[in-house]
Amino acid sequence: MKITKSAKIVIIAFLILPVIHLLVFSYIPILANLYLSFTNYKGIGTPKWIGIKNYKKLLTDTRYISLFKNCLWYMLMAIPQLTFAFILAVVVNGKFKGLNFFKGVLIIPYLLNGVIVSTIFIIFFNNSGTLNTILHFFGIMNTPQWLQNLRIVNPSIASISIWRYYGMNFIMFFGALQTVPSELYEAAAIDGCKKMQEILYISIPSIKNVLFINILLSISGSIQVYEIPYIMLNGSNGTTTPVIQINQSAFSDNKYGFAAALSILVFVIVVIVVGLQRVITKKGED
Repeated sequence: MKITKSAKIVIIAFLILPVIHLLVFSYIPILANLYLSFTNYKGIGTPKWIGIKNYKKLLTDTRYISLFKNCLWYMLMAIPQLTFAFILAVVVNGKFKGLNFFKGVLIIPYLLNGVIVSTIFIIFFNNSGTLNTILHFFGIMNTPQWLQNLRIVNPSIASISIWRYYGMNFIMFFGALQTVPSELYEAAAIDGCKKMQEILYISIPSIKNVLFINILLSISGSIQVYEIPYIMLNGSNGTTTPVIQINQSAFSDNKYGFAAALSILVFVIVVIVVGLQRVITKKGED
């Protein structure tokens, strides 16, 4: 079908504003940030070009390498988070009375605001809070200081993600399992397959794309962790993450060039993870 000249004008008119918006608020700031990452810009004055010094500092200084080590705790917590969500999805796979209510309850933690979640777990991990009270009830009196002990503060805060996100993972796994033909399970039962064999050879292969996507989302989210450690401890006690450090470097220390370099590094990691996610999704559609 041939497009008329007037139709082309209308198409261009509708496209030009979104394109301008994308350039002004996305691509140009990214390029400007990339330029600033090679300078020692302090927020005022003219940026001074210093080459790759900011990146060299990020990749060699143990203080900043530890930022990404903190992210590893959130990645590790994704293992029990995804495992529990998958097992729960397998157990309830099917139809039973109250299923929608059950799914609604599980998704509530994911829908809660970060400030609310932080407040809940400040009380939970407090020295005289919920967790230690439960431990005292069972006779464990020598309870640790969950948010003050440098050895356990990061895994303690990272464990919050298990409670907060397993419901969302469950919904995704459950939805994927619902698309697996019931005939496959019936045939497996006739052949004498056990439940574990059904999971290993039917359930997991059938939803492997969703599984990979959840894993990649967990990795991407781990790199971008900000609100929970910031609200609970302001990044203190060794809980600083890359995004918290970006905020502190730019707005507290006036090291905008360094903050720009760190943000570019985080951006590159996230883009790689998102790229892998798109590749996996595309393969799943083929």
